[in-house]
Amino acid sequence: MWFATCAHASAQQSAELPRDNEAVSAFGKVFDLRDYTAKEGTFTLTAYNLDKISTGKDPGDPGYGVTATGTSAASGRTVAVDPTVIPYGALLRIDGVGWRVAEDTGGAIRGNHIDVLVESRRGALTFGVKRHCHVEIYLPKTPEDAAPVHQIANRRFGA
Repeated sequence: MWFATCAHASAQQSAELPRDNEAVSAFGKVFDLRDYTAKEGTFTLTAYNLDKISTGKDPGDPGYGVTATGTSAASGRTVAVDPTVIPYGALLRIDGVGWRVAEDTGGAIRGNHIDVLVESRRGALTFGVKRHCHVEIYLPKTPEDAAPVHQIANRRFGA
């Protein structure tokens, strides 16, 4: 696995971020950023996919493809976070990655660490480890404004 910093994100990736000062359209929904409290931080990024190596589950296993919040995991949307640092349902704008939703967690996700869901094992390995990544975190001011997640954190499937 190789290490990089987020400062090396390509100009094309940064230009593709659908962002303005008041609203963002992502995941088939428009989010009014005025309904969110913004904060920012520096995080280490890694990537995972839905294979058994990353999740411990095979297709057909209970809970396969289901996040800690009960949503169906989706690359391009789902990230795993430490929910004591970033609450579930928060919108994230990750430099070099784009907009994501905090929907999942994992055994190795602690502190300022975000695990980005990608399509394949190869994609996760290519992603590598990115250190010192700037992340904007948008916390809903009211529960109604949160990105859609089901609050069933800490539920263990098949137990």
